[in-house]
Amino acid sequence: MVNFMPERVVRNSEAQAENSDLSDHAFFAGVHERRFAWPGYTSAQLGTAALKKLFERNSVRAADVDLIICASQLNDAFSPGVGTAIQHAVGATSAAVLQVDNGCCSWISSVNTAKAFIDSGHYRTIAVVTVTNFVSRLDEFQKSPESRVLGDGASATLLTVGEEPTILSIHEQAFGENWGALRVEPNSVDGMQIPYWADGSGALTVKFDQNMLARLYAVTMEQLPRAVDVALEKAGVDNKDVAYLITHQPNDKYVAEWRKRCGFDDSRAHDTLSKYGNMFQGSLPVTFADALDKRMVSPGDLIAFATFSHGGELVASMVWRWN
Repeated sequence: MVNFMPERVVRNSEAQAENSDLSDHAFFAGVHERRFAWPGYTSAQLGTAALKKLFERNSVRAADVDLIICASQLNDAFSPGVGTAIQHAVGATSAAVLQVDNGCCSWISSVNTAKAFIDSGHYRTIAVVTVTNFVSRLDEFQKSPESRVLGDGASATLLTVGEEPTILSIHEQAFGENWGALRVEPNSVDGMQIPYWADGSGALTVKFDQNMLARLYAVTMEQLPRAVDVALEKAGVDNKDVAYLITHQPNDKYVAEWRKRCGFDDSRAHDTLSKYGNMFQGSLPVTFADALDKRMVSPGDLIAFATFSHGGELVASMVWRWN
């Protein structure tokens, strides 16, 4: 497991915006600096760098990889995705490619898919790649305080037969009644909402409003702790047995409240919110890779992960033992 972070650091204290007052934007608190990928990296280049780093660290030959599962927030074209570009760039000539788009749940969904392929005997060696190359490309959105929670980065995870980690449980659930509560779509133009595929649509943005944020808080404060409980029960382990909880990281308020509701104090949790921000599907793997780099994780440690997507339309959790 590795992360690959772009070199460009953007500090919120130095960021310029038409409205620099963040006092009314508690949802975006706790992020001091982030990484921007564009224009230094395309999404394919960012994912390629992460995957090459993974191969080098684990002494794995690209030609031995059977499948690359890729989750990317803003591909380099509307279609196709960047998975095959990454496959070609790293020289994984025998690998199939699968693109997963489950928002912030994409990494757990990808690991779940990889586990099923390996357990079935269909594939033996699978790489999961997450790429977030989003906020750095949205010049108009960067003028808004709401952009200051988001950062870019990439991760790569290797799953093979009989190797670490040992996945004890994965839980995924959909809540379609929450579809569309949080959207990435064009800004309105002269008061008109023009769809992204139509001529004259506005610049892409993330749509926030106070009513949505209030509902999002209520929904995810129920969903995520429940998902952690389900994953622990499926794994047959108790809360006290878990070394670290790693959750999605929208802001410091959410992270702190989830830990409290899940029964974890800060000594048994880890996040990278302050220095990397919210990286969508990359937040969980990048944060765990950060913990590995800091030698926080020991062989045999149980790690619990939990996240949600968009306005709470999807929730995912996982428990694994790091060998």
